[in-house]
Amino acid sequence: MNEVDVQLALGVELFNRGEFFEAHEAMEDAMNLLENDTADWDFYLGLLRASVANHKLADGEIASARLHLRAALKFLAPYPDRHRGIKLREFRSALTAELARLDSRPTAFTPPRIELTG
Repeated sequence: MNEVDVQLALGVELFNRGEFFEAHEAMEDAMNLLENDTADWDFYLGLLRASVANHKLADGEIASARLHLRAALKFLAPYPDRHRGIKLREFRSALTAELARLDSRPTAFTPPRIELTG
């Protein structure tokens, strides 16, 4: 497992524990390790923005959370349903449902989980 994969795994673990700020930091570290491989830049940026969105939700910053959720979905949209060991279709679906909940009941906060394929 290379260092990018290590940071991704750490970010997923932190995200699923509800440590969204720390997950954002791990995703950012993974992005910084990509060097010239920019093909997955938007993938990591999407995960990073999903982490930020949930951090903002935990702080009650609904408008900011909506902004980051929309950005996360935009960045993750081009990637296949299974990417880098993540069930991305399910995660995008969870983010979409989270955004819909915010639009209908802004006070409800149930963070999604990132599921692994393996």
